[in-house]
Amino acid sequence: MHEQEILLRLTEIENLLRGKQTDLLNLNQAAQYLSISHSQLYKYTSQKKIPFHKPAGKYLYFFKGELDLWIINNSKLEIQNEKLEEVEGGKQIPENQMEMFEEETEPP
Repeated sequence: MHEQEILLRLTEIENLLRGKQTDLLNLNQAAQYLSISHSQLYKYTSQKKIPFHKPAGKYLYFFKGELDLWIINNSKLEIQNEKLEEVEGGKQIPENQMEMFEEETEPP
C-alpha cells in the first residue's frame, strides 16, 4: 500500500469512529428511544441495570449502541429466566401465568 492510501483509510476509520460516538442520547432522547418513562429510566440507572454515563456527575447520557446491546441481552435473559411448569394434560405454561390454573384457597 502506498502512504497516501494508508492515510486515506485511517481518515475513513477515524470518521467512522466519530460517527459511532455521535449516537449520544440525553435522558429524554434515551427514554423516547426505549419507549419508557423518565422515571423508569432513572430507576434502571439507579439500580445499574442499564449502561449510562454521568461525566460531570449531574446529567445522564446514553450511547445508542450500548442501549441496543442492553435490549438484546435483556430479551435473551427474559427468555432464559422464564421457567415452564407441567400442568394437567402435559401442557407447559410460563410460571407467571400459573395463577389462572391455581385453585383459590381463601373462602369467598
